[in-house]
Amino acid sequence: MKMSKICQRLNEKLLAVLAHMSEEAKQIEGFSHLSHTVEFDCFPGSLLVHYHFTDTQTLRIALDSHVETKLQKQLHKLLFKKGILLKDPKMNLKLQGPKQL
Repeated sequence: MKMSKICQRLNEKLLAVLAHMSEEAKQIEGFSHLSHTVEFDCFPGSLLVHYHFTDTQTLRIALDSHVETKLQKQLHKLLFKKGILLKDPKMNLKLQGPKQL
């Protein structure tokens, strides 16, 4: 299904913010990569950004140092500058450890 022009503009803004946040996250010890899911018919409530860490120890350190809260505030601020308002940034960004096999 083809995205409407409005959805395309929202997606461009979102990808720009996520690219910026991904570059800054490389400073965080143990950060592996960033991923996101979104459904534009329920946007911005459907946005979910995951910060992936290489192991559970670095994830635990990041959680103990409140990195998640700082990243949630940063996501909220950067999207707001692009004209996108998140109702509750705590629901839109989560930290994740390595996948369990």
